[in-house]
Amino acid sequence: MTDRTVQIVCGAGIVSGKEIVSLLLGHGLRAAGWNPEFMTSSWGDGEFIRRLKQGEFNYQLLRLGFISASLRRESLLMTLDQLRYWPALAYRYNRVIATTAPQAVIHTNWHHALLLLPFLDPNRDIFWVHDLLPNSSHYAHIFRAIARRVGRIVCVSYAAARNVLALGVPASQLVVIHSGLPSVEPTPAPGEHATLRLGIVGQIGPWKGHDDLLDALALLSRGGVRVSLRIFGTGVPIYVDSLKRRAADLNLHDQVEWCGVARNQAEIYGNIDVCVVPSRCEESFGMSALEAGGFGRPVICSARGGLPEIVDDGVTGFVVEAQRPDQLSRAIRSFTNNSHLVKTMGAAARKRVQSEFSLERFGGRFLRVVEELKV
Repeated sequence: MTDRTVQIVCGAGIVSGKEIVSLLLGHGLRAAGWNPEFMTSSWGDGEFIRRLKQGEFNYQLLRLGFISASLRRESLLMTLDQLRYWPALAYRYNRVIATTAPQAVIHTNWHHALLLLPFLDPNRDIFWVHDLLPNSSHYAHIFRAIARRVGRIVCVSYAAARNVLALGVPASQLVVIHSGLPSVEPTPAPGEHATLRLGIVGQIGPWKGHDDLLDALALLSRGGVRVSLRIFGTGVPIYVDSLKRRAADLNLHDQVEWCGVARNQAEIYGNIDVCVVPSRCEESFGMSALEAGGFGRPVICSARGGLPEIVDDGVTGFVVEAQRPDQLSRAIRSFTNNSHLVKTMGAAARKRVQSEFSLERFGGRFLRVVEELKV
């Protein structure tokens, strides 16, 4: 089966959107009769390894660290530390390639693609772009160097593709493949509760817009509208504590529930009516928005990066401007004023995910890229 092996290089310190979709790709390739294997970091919190074992994927541990495009002292020290171990990384990587003879190698991170640059082959290697990066000369040089050494560059969204084009990568090398999800069992229809249940899922950080969502809830509360909010995920404790104090200062402590990390997606989305993704940053895609739609939950998201490519404004949810609590509150009020809207938009979201973002479509499009490498 070695001639149908695909290696996915995913150095995962933690599990977030990139790691989740890499695992989904592995499942999609396997369902199509291929043999996906992984190369991942020898460091991290262990969660990605746990999921690889759970999925019964073969994997190899490499010392995949990070290098920086910044010239700041701490960034340079991090880069120097990684370079110190580069000979061992190069030896280990080439040994895995020689042993497994993959038809394709998919690189999910520019740091690792740059570290392995001398060993990339346009007839075998694919760079899978999951990030939106500043349009600077540093990143332009990095991305153009990687582009010269790979056969194709796959972008998770049109927003990511525009970003890569702005860095000077030829359009002829790019293909956009939206991530996909396996079909999930339907959960009870949302909107049955007297109080609208909102949820925000993922990393907790200033760039994710939790502050704006709390401010939106405060605006609603002052207008006599009460909703509940469940917050899933973790973040830097100092920042999380500051959010909890903010919720208390806004008299929202009895409306907000801090749920931590929950691995059971059906449990997450089955206990909310509407998912909110109020990102301040330019999201390359937005897996929580996609997952919510798969479970039949409408989504309120900010108009950043690839999020509007998932949410059909006014049909499967609402798209608002980033850092606008007033717009968030109006979108939430649309659901509190019309409980039927939660059900109709949720059903439309599920239908859209099943037709446009299925795992079969995702895996099939990626396989076409793999098969075209040597054509």
